This record gives sequence, C-alpha cells and structure tokens, in this order.
Amino acid sequence: MPTVMLTGPSGFLGSHLLYRLLREPEVRVHAVARTGTGRTHERLTWHRGDLLEPGLASRLMAEIRPTHLLHNAWFAVPGRFWSDPSNLAWLRASVDLMAAFAAASGQRFVGVGTCAEYDWTGTEPYAEDRTPIRPATLYGKAKAACWAAAQVFEAAGSFQAAWGRIFLPYGPGDTTGRLLPSLMCELRAGRPMSLGDGSLERDFIYAADAADLLVRMLMSQANGAFNVASGQATTLQVAIDHVADRLGRRDLLRFGERPTPVNEPSRLVADPTKVRETLGWTPQTSLLHGLDTVLQSSLQGHQ
Repeated sequence: MPTVMLTGPSGFLGSHLLYRLLREPEVRVHAVARTGTGRTHERLTWHRGDLLEPGLASRLMAEIRPTHLLHNAWFAVPGRFWSDPSNLAWLRASVDLMAAFAAASGQRFVGVGTCAEYDWTGTEPYAEDRTPIRPATLYGKAKAACWAAAQVFEAAGSFQAAWGRIFLPYGPGDTTGRLLPSLMCELRAGRPMSLGDGSLERDFIYAADAADLLVRMLMSQANGAFNVASGQATTLQVAIDHVADRLGRRDLLRFGERPTPVNEPSRLVADPTKVRETLGWTPQTSLLHGLDTVLQSSLQGHQ
C-alpha cells in the first residue's frame, strides 16, 4: 500500500489533490498543513507543521516514511507571489524536503510547477522538452530551480521524479483575489469590473482535472516535466463574457480599463502531446461546463 505525503492540502489546488488522492484505492495519505486539520477519512492522517520551519521535514519523514511525495505547498497570495521574497524560502524548504525524502528511502516525487517557468516571448504552444526554460519572474525562477534540484536527486539515484507545470487552474474553491472569484463577486454586487486586454489567449484547466493528472503522474512511472493544461486556447473575453452572461451583467464589464503588464504574454497555451502520448490523459471538463459548475458552487456559498 503506497504511503503518500501531500503538502499544501488546504489551499485551492491542494484540496482537489487531497480529494483525488482519497479516491485512489489502497493508498494511505498523510496531509501536512499549518492547521493540521481538515476533512476526515479512514486512510487520511493530518500533521500540523510549517514546512519553512528548519528540521520539520526530517522529523515528518522519519515519522511517516512515505513512499510517495506530492509537493504542492508554496507561497501563492494572488498578486504577490510573482515577486515575493518568500519564493526563495520555499525553494530552500523544498530542497530540504526532497533531501529528507531521499534519506527516508522515498521512491516517487512529483512537484507542482508553473507555466511561468517557460520563455513567454514565443507564440507557439509551450512544449515541455522544446520550449526554452527562461522564467521572467522570481516565482517562475524559484519553481524552475526546484525542478532542477529534483532532477539532481533523481540523477543521484535518490528517487524517481516528475514535475507538473500548471497553466491557468480554476474551479470550486478558487482563491479570493484571483480573476474568476473577483469577477463573480463584483458582478453579483452590481459593481463595474475593470479589466485588461480581453484578447489575451489563455489555457484554462479545471482544478479537478489538474488534480487527476498530477495524481496519475504520482502513481505512474513516467519521469520528466509535464504540462498540466487543457491544450485549448481561449481568450479571456470568452471566459469573462460567459460568466457575465450567466449572471446577466455583461453591462458591468470594462475591458481595456486596466493596463496590460509589459511582460504579459499574448498567448499562453500548452502543447498537450506529451501528456496525451505518455500518460494517455485528456481533460474531462470543458471550459464552459467548468465555469457553470463554478458559478453554481459560488452561488450556493453566496446563499
């Protein structure tokens, strides 16, 4: 029976990862969070702790002795994570975590990376083994360095490693301050929503689908980096208009009122070929269906 340690189980993507892991038969899950509490399940054990605390990783590994490590925890406050110095602290903590995992004879590591690791100056779909890794942000640089460290451990024979580069996740429980929750909040309140360039193309991935792919990676033998994405290009305006139409408030949209950052790519879309051919995986949730699910979920929470 595999023993999985999951970091960051209480956040947006982490909650979906936890749910998906518990659907995996014959898997024991150990979730590490600052609160040390959450949903209950007969195969789930919670551990209280801050991974930035020196020595905690070694103590947890000695106690849990996980065979598999799914590392999702990181600093992710909307608007701040791109350049926050805590990215460096999380990089150090992640290397310490991997070292402790190796010392505990761990077998399989999967880390959650980002599409921000890629060179964003191109317009072709981003391919894992073809597009240059040239991050423009501190967040992207720290994540790329984390994956490089994992590859060093793998090359030394410590454990197998894989890496998931997340594109634009969305879904129920999305973090306050991100685009879709902010949009829904403003439109429901009857307030105009200032927006940037609606023609920017993005690759949206439903959070439950992203979690499914990451857990499949964890339970497979496939190594290397993989795009966690739909592979479908959608303009921001299409997604935003759909939400506004469902709420009957397209009149509140103000495209072009916010300036587009200089380094913002016009097209950020993944090439899904490697994932499809190596893991046999394709997303199950279309964007418009996913958005409707988010709207319904948020409406229930709003009531």
